[in-house]
Amino acid sequence: MKLEQYPDVQVIFTHSIEHRAALILRGRNLSRMVTDSDPHEEKHPIQTVKPLNTSAQAARTAHIVNELSERFHEILQNHPINVERVSKGLPPANAVLFRGAGTLPRIRSITEKYGVKALAVAAGALYKGVCAAAGFDVINVPGATGTYATDTVAKAKAVVENLPSYDYILVHVKGTDNASHDGDAAQKVRMVEKIDALVEYILRNVELEEVIVALTADHTSSLDLKEHVGDPVPVAIMGPWVRRDAVDRYTEVDCARGGLGRIRGVDLTPILIDLAGKSKKFGS
Repeated sequence: MKLEQYPDVQVIFTHSIEHRAALILRGRNLSRMVTDSDPHEEKHPIQTVKPLNTSAQAARTAHIVNELSERFHEILQNHPINVERVSKGLPPANAVLFRGAGTLPRIRSITEKYGVKALAVAAGALYKGVCAAAGFDVINVPGATGTYATDTVAKAKAVVENLPSYDYILVHVKGTDNASHDGDAAQKVRMVEKIDALVEYILRNVELEEVIVALTADHTSSLDLKEHVGDPVPVAIMGPWVRRDAVDRYTEVDCARGGLGRIRGVDLTPILIDLAGKSKKFGS
């Protein structure tokens, strides 16, 4: 898509999974300092994107995104699929909501920071992208979809196959979060069972005396509220030389009583690196 007012700006729109996509703007004098057009609530109007500071770059970018929002609406409104939906009394899918403007950060890779070779096993574009930016290798696993239909055992097999070549492997499963947003308790139970199968396969097929395994979540998603909430998540770590505590069930309440106490997410990797014997001593 070309914008007549901004011929120097390249517009790229790429679908990822389900309803998600990425809008990429390439050109000079652009800024990430703009608001979302997504109202983040149903039955609310699309928001006008506004600059978050007084820079000319932010104002220019906001104007470009608002122009694209209108253009996308015009195209989608008259799309044959939407014409058919309206004829059947269904609401048209006639808008694209923008949120989370950003640029690729300049960060130290996980290899530079911790001296490990890392791999990400994930299907969602967001998680793969974050890991790639942090210096992980990223692979595509057949059957891994980032949806309810994802093959978690295929992910587990990928972990076992690649473990000899890597020091650190991150496995991500998206479906439990989707179930919470849908308010679907039965589906969430099924996704937890799929994660159980993933963990079981890994534990049965690796040398447990040589591997540190951690199980946790990146945030809490409430089935009742159908939203992310700020409650702490459970974390469990097993492996050689891991100090045992009295916790024998993996739940939010039980893990809160455990020997790890309450830690920040940024503390987890240093703990795992230390347990794996790959941390550097300071001082003596």
